[in-house]
Amino acid sequence: MRTLNIKIKDEYFDKFVSFLELLPKTAIKIEEPAEKNKLDKIKKELKNAIEDIEEGRSNIIRVIK
Repeated sequence: MRTLNIKIKDEYFDKFVSFLELLPKTAIKIEEPAEKNKLDKIKKELKNAIEDIEEGRSNIIRVIK
């Protein structure tokens, strides 16, 4: 398999993806950029941390000044 990076304008993105979905599943592999996955993971971790603080599930061990 070869890798090809393509930048597509927003108005054509849905049409292009629907075309790719017509191809056999073994012919292509669609991957999201690693940066997006990292950003989503950080967002989820921050949300969980804020919920823990609000629910009182966290303790202050040491304050660094």
